[in-house]
Amino acid sequence: MRVLKIIHTLGHGGAENTFRWLAWGLRREGVDVIAAISELGDSSTENWIAPALRNVDVPYITFDNSGGPLQLLRNISVLIARVKPDIVHSHLLDSNFYSAVACCWHSVPLVCTEHGDVSLKQSAISRFKNRVIAHCSNSVVCVSDAVRERVRSIVPGKEKLEVIHNGIHFMEKSCTSFRVESGIPEDAILIGNVGNLYPVKGQRYLVKAFSELVRTSPVDVYLVLVGRGGEQKSLQSLVRELGVPEGRVLFTGFRDDIQNILNALDLYVQPSLSEGHPIAILEAMSLAIPVIATAVGGVPEIIGPERFGTLVAPESWEDLHHAICDYLSQRKCFHERASSARTYVRQVFSIENMACKYVGVYRNVLSLQGAHRRKGGMVN
Repeated sequence: MRVLKIIHTLGHGGAENTFRWLAWGLRREGVDVIAAISELGDSSTENWIAPALRNVDVPYITFDNSGGPLQLLRNISVLIARVKPDIVHSHLLDSNFYSAVACCWHSVPLVCTEHGDVSLKQSAISRFKNRVIAHCSNSVVCVSDAVRERVRSIVPGKEKLEVIHNGIHFMEKSCTSFRVESGIPEDAILIGNVGNLYPVKGQRYLVKAFSELVRTSPVDVYLVLVGRGGEQKSLQSLVRELGVPEGRVLFTGFRDDIQNILNALDLYVQPSLSEGHPIAILEAMSLAIPVIATAVGGVPEIIGPERFGTLVAPESWEDLHHAICDYLSQRKCFHERASSARTYVRQVFSIENMACKYVGVYRNVLSLQGAHRRKGGMVN
């Protein structure tokens, strides 16, 4: 089985991480996978995904993503004609849309993955793209039940919707150099968050909760925000406005040693306003790090009703502050849940589980396509 996997973004996010590890997992399952990624536009453009694919020995080809819609459609069509895949598997809205049209032209079956970038406040263009995806694709895989419910409300063709949770490459508990490197005392409480610095990630609420924590906590506390994005300057200004002592909030920018940083944390906090199925929470849980997260999107599906972590309301720095204070006063309870979470994540959210489920989707799509062709019917 030859699968052409397509994504148009180059940066380091949950969708790109899943794209990389799923391609790797599928190859381990014996699938002939070829990744297709966008060409690097200019020297200022981030290109995380190409070296990430090389590091796991996933072959890839590139396509020009710099032209207009018709040119991009033609470029993806040329890719499909060149690779001659049994199935195309695309990720994220634009890749899904252009792949859907191109696959219709070539009569090649298409599987789309929806990572949670579907918004209930749809523009006319987005609604049109989703209708095309629903009509032309053979299966739309959602990364959580919450994403599926969101997609159901705006995408027709509900019988095509399936749920496959993201799997992760498990990290290991190990020695860390991050505290020494950053001048953080070993006996201080280090709180962390990993994610792009965008408004939807809600880091400003964490900063506000942390500023109150610094003022009231009987122990030294530090906060590290790992990632880059357009909110960094705003968040740094907020830190100063709130009077947080210098050096208590660290902005690391992009780091490729996430395991080293996570192993230095006492507590992981995810203050997002929207999520599909967040990789960072799974990684923290796999290391038995206590987790506090907002109850949005697919997060409750991971944490459960206070079973593997603590859920709080989104957009509430007060709730975050109270939950962190609970951690400080009930650390034994939090670490017991974190230990159970580590076992749970390693049993359920492996790359192998994810890859096997996608192989099942591919086989089902190919089987249905074969049945349609034998009957002389339409594939979609």
